[in-house]
Amino acid sequence: MRTPKESENVYSFLRRGIEAGRFRVHDRIPTERILAEQFNVSRPTVSRAIHRLVHEKLIRRKGKAGSVVIAAPPRRKLTFGAILWGLARQHMEESPFGVAGSELLYRASLENGSIILYDPTWTDNPTESGLAARYNTIAKEFMQREVSGVFLMPQEILADQYLSSTAAIVDDFLSVGTPVVLIDRDIVRYPARSRVDLVGIDNFGAGFALAEHFIKLGCRRIDFFAYSTRVPTQETRIAGYLKALEFHGIRREATSVHHGDLFDRTFVTETLKRHRPQAMLVVSDSRAAYVMRFAMESGIKIPQDLRIGSFDDLPSAACLPVPLTTIRQPASGLGYLAFRTMMQRIEEPTLPPVHCELTGELIVRASSGTPVTTRQGRK
Repeated sequence: MRTPKESENVYSFLRRGIEAGRFRVHDRIPTERILAEQFNVSRPTVSRAIHRLVHEKLIRRKGKAGSVVIAAPPRRKLTFGAILWGLARQHMEESPFGVAGSELLYRASLENGSIILYDPTWTDNPTESGLAARYNTIAKEFMQREVSGVFLMPQEILADQYLSSTAAIVDDFLSVGTPVVLIDRDIVRYPARSRVDLVGIDNFGAGFALAEHFIKLGCRRIDFFAYSTRVPTQETRIAGYLKALEFHGIRREATSVHHGDLFDRTFVTETLKRHRPQAMLVVSDSRAAYVMRFAMESGIKIPQDLRIGSFDDLPSAACLPVPLTTIRQPASGLGYLAFRTMMQRIEEPTLPPVHCELTGELIVRASSGTPVTTRQGRK
C-alpha cells in the first residue's frame, strides 16, 4: 500500500513546477503514466496528487488530452534550516562556512525565501560535551517549523565510527520528505559515499596540489599533521597527498601522517624533532598557526628548517609571522552551489543523489620557502 507521502511528492513536484514556470499556463503536465514511472508509484497515487491541483484551480483535466495548467500561483515563500560550524564565535575570525552561510542567506532572499542559521558548536573539539544533543535540539525545531529543506554540516566521524552521529538526523528528515544537502563532509567514512546530496571542495585534488607544490620545490620528506578524528574531508586530503607522493616516486616509508591534538605544544614539537620533515602539511589554517608558533618557539626556523602548507585561507593566514601557503576554499561558491542543489532537489525530487566538488586555489606565500638547492647550488 502506498503512503500519503508518495502522493505528496508528486503533488509538490507539479505545484513547484507551476510556481517556477516550468509548467506554464496552457502547458500540459506529464501524463499519469509518465509520473507513475518517474516516481515509482501507482497511477491512483498520481491521480490523488493531480486531483489536489484541480481542486486548487491550478490545472484542468481534459480527458485523453491530459491535464493542462490554467493558473499560476505566486511562488510560496520557502523557509530553510541550516546547521553550520563556525558561524558566529566572537573571539574567532570568519570561517569559510560563515561566508557560505552568508551566501545561503543572500540566495534565499533572491527567491523570496529565508534561512534559519544555527551553529551547534562552542569549540573546535568534535567530541565536546553536548554537541550531539544540540544537533538533535536544532533538528527538532526544524521539524516543528516544517522547513522546506535543510543544509547540514554533519558532526565529524570519530576514530571508532563508520557513520557520523548526524546520520540519524538525516534519516529523520528524509523520512518525512524534507530534502537535505550536506555541506563540506559526508556522513560516512571516506572513501564510502552516502546517497545524500553533498556539496564541498575537491579535497583529494587539494591534498594532491599542496603536496605537489612542495615536491616541485625539491622537498622529499613531506609529512601531514591531522586531527585525531577521521573527518572525511581530512581523510580525502590525506589520500590526495599520498597520491602526489606516489605519482612523483617518493617512497611512502619516507613520510608520515601524524594524528593528534595540534593545540598540544608537546605533541607538535616532539613530532617535528623526531621526524624532522622538510615540509609539513597541516589539516587546516587554524591548526597550522599553532604548529608554526610551537615550531618557532622551539627554535625551528620557518621556512628555512621547515616549510608549512595548509587548507582554507582564513583571513589570518596572510598575517602570521610567516605568511602561510594554503589552499583557498571557494566559500561563496560553496554556499551558492549548495542552494542551487537544494532548489534542484525540491523541483526534481527523484533525481539521483548529487555530489558536487569545487576546486580550491593554491595561494603561495612565504611559508613555502624557495626551491631546495644541492651543495653545488643547482636546483
